[in-house]
Amino acid sequence: MTPLRRRLQIPLLLLVLSAACGPSSDSTATSPAKVDACTVFTYEDAKAIAGESLASMASTLDEAMGRDPSECLYNSGTLEQPRILSLLIRYHRSPEKARRLQESSRSSLGNVSGSKVRDISGLGDGAIWVGGRIQQLHVLAGSRQLIITVQSPDGTDQLPKAQQAAVKILARLKPGQK
Repeated sequence: MTPLRRRLQIPLLLLVLSAACGPSSDSTATSPAKVDACTVFTYEDAKAIAGESLASMASTLDEAMGRDPSECLYNSGTLEQPRILSLLIRYHRSPEKARRLQESSRSSLGNVSGSKVRDISGLGDGAIWVGGRIQQLHVLAGSRQLIITVQSPDGTDQLPKAQQAAVKILARLKPGQK
């Protein structure tokens, strides 16, 4: 297995697993308005966080079927040593459904990351940081769950940079947030 493939396995696996879970269902609630993740987490935002040049990332599935607008993915590293910056927006039927899913995933995320999941105050309607091998900030914004990944090849904690991205993303979502 190549070093690139090995480094991308965990974040890509988590993205696939989170997408496979799909949205929650609740007949009494309505989903929030959908937005394109790349309009709330722009190339300029990612470049400012990375402090270096970026490339947008796409898979062969994206190329065949079109990009999923709920995900925006950049790489500021190399193919051999990627540095992933991404936003995945998951939509739920209600804020309570989003909160329950985030809480129920804590244990699994901690096991996969190899680190303790920490609560982060002051972001959205609740946030958790999953450090270690994953380096993701999960933020609740009404019925949306924002999964912000900021990875570093050297393994340094990227929470401050993920928080910087979250503040900008939340500000852009606020006008139409339900």
